[in-house]
Amino acid sequence: MIVVQLIGGLGNQLFQYAAAKALALETKQKLYLDVSQFESYKLHNYALNHLNVISKTYKKPNRYLRKIKSFYQKKTSYKEVDFGYNPDLITLKGDVVFLEGYFQSEQYFIKYEKEIREDFEVLTPLKEETKAAIAKIESVNSVSIHIRRGDYLNNPLHNTSKDEYYNKALEIIESKLTNPVLFVFSDDMNWVKANFSTKQETVFIDFNDAATNFEDLKLMAACKHNVIVNSSFSWWGAWLNKNPDKIVIAPKLWFNDDSINTNDIIPTSWVKI
Repeated sequence: MIVVQLIGGLGNQLFQYAAAKALALETKQKLYLDVSQFESYKLHNYALNHLNVISKTYKKPNRYLRKIKSFYQKKTSYKEVDFGYNPDLITLKGDVVFLEGYFQSEQYFIKYEKEIREDFEVLTPLKEETKAAIAKIESVNSVSIHIRRGDYLNNPLHNTSKDEYYNKALEIIESKLTNPVLFVFSDDMNWVKANFSTKQETVFIDFNDAATNFEDLKLMAACKHNVIVNSSFSWWGAWLNKNPDKIVIAPKLWFNDDSINTNDIIPTSWVKI
């Protein structure tokens, strides 16, 4: 069996699940989700329950895991020590494999892209506002714009994308698309409405919150093109976009720390600025 520890927000959980699911498919084993960290980690909740994720979850797995650790002889524990892609993960073997990390590269699961996309379909019924927004998104040359503020403002590791980044991104979008319509997502919409302006038609997606952020993810993925920030949530909104001709623009600078290897985060087909 493959057991992966989930932690962080929806975007992080998607990466952790995807890497573990790929390993489970590769080794033909069952996948189990360890969600016990959310008992003490209060910033986010387990968030995959709105998706087409089929696996067993353990809210208090310590006693259970101790039992299976003592029962199985071939046990493997893997804890991510570097942010970059490690090809050794997909080769892990054992009756039980425990995974702990963030695994933020599509290289961990691109072989099983079809299965991952199916698992990440939203099953929870959408709000009427979301349905209406999807209809609008599908009828125009839609571009999602993600502006992340919130916890990033006071975290020295994460930079918030500046006006220069969005100006350059919009220059690229306007040079390649006719009549783009911008759909703006943010965790600080009041600030965005007061400070973000463009000559393009703009729709502010302001009716979702942390409890319904899976609907924002659905909306981002429905857009034909994406301008993302240095956020795993933003990343997944673009990756789940099914448009084969999509333009995805991402920041070169993912962290304010050059020692962190971020070479494998952005897919090669995306534009980095």
